[in-house]
Amino acid sequence: MNRHSNRHQLRLITEISITPLMDLVLVLLFVFLLAAPLLKADKETPAPTAATAAVVPAPPPASASSNAPKEAMTLQINRDQSVTLNGAMLARADLPVSLKQIAQRNPDIGIEIRIHRDLPVQQLAETMQMLELAGIQKTAVTTHAEEP
Repeated sequence: MNRHSNRHQLRLITEISITPLMDLVLVLLFVFLLAAPLLKADKETPAPTAATAAVVPAPPPASASSNAPKEAMTLQINRDQSVTLNGAMLARADLPVSLKQIAQRNPDIGIEIRIHRDLPVQQLAETMQMLELAGIQKTAVTTHAEEP
């Protein structure tokens, strides 16, 4: 005959750990904090449809027109870390000097940084720091997958 012990008795757990719940709440909070400015920006500028884009270009918002650069250049960083500025190949070491010269000639210039998506974020941070040291304030960042 088998003996039954009370050591393995099932009992109801009345405690609930709220740590996973708090993690979820914090992640959702960060997502909404990051998404809110993007959603607000989308509401300010209506997206043009195919019919209206071909006929009449959408005017920029009044607040953005005063901050829009008068001239824009493209700074492309490829997968092999080669750098082109408006299609002209540059040595990475010459980039800070070139950017300072461009900023001195046209202080209201805007630079679009096109960085390859496989490069580390550190490359983008270094490039943004070069632009800041050169005095260029208006920038845009895009990523690309293939070489042109």
